[in-house]
Amino acid sequence: MKMHLKRILALLLIGAMLLFPLISCVGNDDTKESDKSSEMLGTEKNTEQTDKETESDKATEPEDDKKDEEGNLGEFEPEPVYYTISYTVEKNGKIEGELTQKVEKGKAASPVKAVAADGYVFAGWSDGTQTAEHSIAIVTSDVTLSPIFVSAETTYTVRYETYMGGKLIDEKELVAPVSEAITYKAPDAPLAYTHGKWSDGREGQERVDDLFSDGKTYVIDVEPLSLSGVPTIEIITLNGVGIAADKSFNPCTVTLSNLDEDGCFEELSAQIRGRGKSSWTAHAKKGFKLKFDEQVRMLGSSYKSRNWNFISNHADKSFIRNMIAYDMSAAFDGMGYTTTHEYIDVYIDNKYYGFFMMCDDIDIGKGRIDYDKSFHEDPSQMAFLLEVGGNHAHSYDDRCFKISRDYNRVCCIKFPDYEDPAYDPDVHLAYIRDYIDQCFVAIGEGDWEKMCELMDMDSFIDHYIIQEVFANKDAFWCSIFFYKEPNGKLYAGPVWDFDQGAGCVPDYFGAGHKDVRPDADIDYENSSVRKTAGTPWVACVNTWYRRLFRVEEFMDMFCNRLYEVGPIIKDVLEKADPENPKGYYAIYHEAMERNFERWDIMGTAFFPSTPAIQAIMTVPGQMDYMRQWIEERYVVLCDHYGIEVPE
Repeated sequence: MKMHLKRILALLLIGAMLLFPLISCVGNDDTKESDKSSEMLGTEKNTEQTDKETESDKATEPEDDKKDEEGNLGEFEPEPVYYTISYTVEKNGKIEGELTQKVEKGKAASPVKAVAADGYVFAGWSDGTQTAEHSIAIVTSDVTLSPIFVSAETTYTVRYETYMGGKLIDEKELVAPVSEAITYKAPDAPLAYTHGKWSDGREGQERVDDLFSDGKTYVIDVEPLSLSGVPTIEIITLNGVGIAADKSFNPCTVTLSNLDEDGCFEELSAQIRGRGKSSWTAHAKKGFKLKFDEQVRMLGSSYKSRNWNFISNHADKSFIRNMIAYDMSAAFDGMGYTTTHEYIDVYIDNKYYGFFMMCDDIDIGKGRIDYDKSFHEDPSQMAFLLEVGGNHAHSYDDRCFKISRDYNRVCCIKFPDYEDPAYDPDVHLAYIRDYIDQCFVAIGEGDWEKMCELMDMDSFIDHYIIQEVFANKDAFWCSIFFYKEPNGKLYAGPVWDFDQGAGCVPDYFGAGHKDVRPDADIDYENSSVRKTAGTPWVACVNTWYRRLFRVEEFMDMFCNRLYEVGPIIKDVLEKADPENPKGYYAIYHEAMERNFERWDIMGTAFFPSTPAIQAIMTVPGQMDYMRQWIEERYVVLCDHYGIEVPE
């Protein structure tokens, strides 16, 4: 029994040993199938990328037809493409050169030449080419071309038009045989104008055309000749009336050019009128005012305004008396405000009008005397602007009064506006009249403390120095401004109008009847004295300063200031030196000289003038005269007041 069991167990063990490899093989096969499945999934995932790689590979693989018989890659040259160029001619001429050409694509055809028969003229090719010799630089298609010949007796017509300021000023239609050229010259440009480009882009006043211009019209514009560094303003007035009057405005359009693009504008609506007092009647070259419909910046101003003035400087042949006076004012820190002052060329109604200086109005407002323009019940809290001087025919209305302590000199309110409904002469006029009277009382009594309470003495001293170094004839006769700050003092300035100063006009208006002694010993009956810069002027003929100089504190303060401003005056006068490469003449000489082509006034006098200044016939000479006059004048004042002349 035991033996049987042992045999059975042995047989089972042998069977198990025989079955194990089979089971193991089955497991391995399953694993392999699993691995194959994984590989298939991975392959499917990468199919798209593989396809792309395959396509890329295919793109780089040589095509079968690029391989030789043994399958090796060789050089491949595509068959060249050729086009046919045909030149044909029927009559009236011939073609020299190869008439039929087989040309490889992208290559050049051989040139040919059209030759007209006797009595005929070559008039172009059928493709529009206007030269007798014809060639195609790059052939891209089949082409057939023919020359055109016309009878030499045929004529052609060309039209020429010249415009100025948008208006046709000249037109010509010229006819010529096709065998001849037409030469045309546009009308000469007026002074300060030049010719622009022709409508076909050609430059120059004169041009030559041939039969290829048949039936065409060429246009040229005559434009202002803008000079380097000189702004240009063009004004077109309604009905072309120009500066019609000194009181009434006339509508116009204004274009500003020849400066930074941001400062230019075109055809802005405005109004124009003449300006000036004696200059309006005495001068052919009129000053004028522009009043824009809207506020604008002019010539780099930091502020906008509707009103801008254009000063002719017609009596000042140096052009720089006003400019130097305003430069001096801007350099003196005692002067609170100086008008904008820039040079500009002016054209009115398509005519050059001359070289001007542009200024803004003397007024209260932003960028000017910078105070609020509001009305107040208490007038002491308001700003006031006054024009002092003159016995002109003002209607002594609700804005003007006479200063009894100043020979009844007229003083008029420029601000506040007497036409404003809020303006009350019983309040505003009465207040400022009383304030001026208080100033005179304090000056007359020599009350320095009260004077300093009522008046800004720094401004009065700087104002006096500028007026006196110019010996300004207009000082306190007209164009003298004072302003009063709200709840504050009375200031002298801004300065204005110096074209008759600095030796330009020596006549002192026969002021000898005024009470000028003992402040200065001026012999008004002796013309030789009156025609020099040798004595004080403003301090003698003006009541304000004649009395101020009697106050010791004012005299001491003035003498110190006169010494201080010596170097400032010297620096400012360098701009008036014609030899200075950065001076006014170096920058503006072309415009200045051109002005005297328009206004031939050298050697003439509009007011009494010295023989010396009248004999000077050049702008540099006039500048030198003015500059040296002020230099000498400063030395005379220092000597008169006992001041050492600064080095």
